[in-house]
Amino acid sequence: MLNFRLDLGKMLKGLFTKGQTVEPVAAPVNFANASPFRRQKEQNDPIRNGIFIGLGIVLLVFFGSMIAVLLMHAPSL
Repeated sequence: MLNFRLDLGKMLKGLFTKGQTVEPVAAPVNFANASPFRRQKEQNDPIRNGIFIGLGIVLLVFFGSMIAVLLMHAPSL
């Protein structure tokens, strides 16, 4: 079986030396708008609106049925 031993000190020795200094780099002026994704514009999506309306109706029916169950009582004998 192979036995691998990692020595992080040796691996990082070449990456970080005491003589190196890092100078901060100024961000570009338009850095806040540097997203690689297009900005999503306000869109009126009829499918999304229909889903929300249907979800609202289903929730109203569900809560109405829960209230009906809570108001039920056993018949007197």
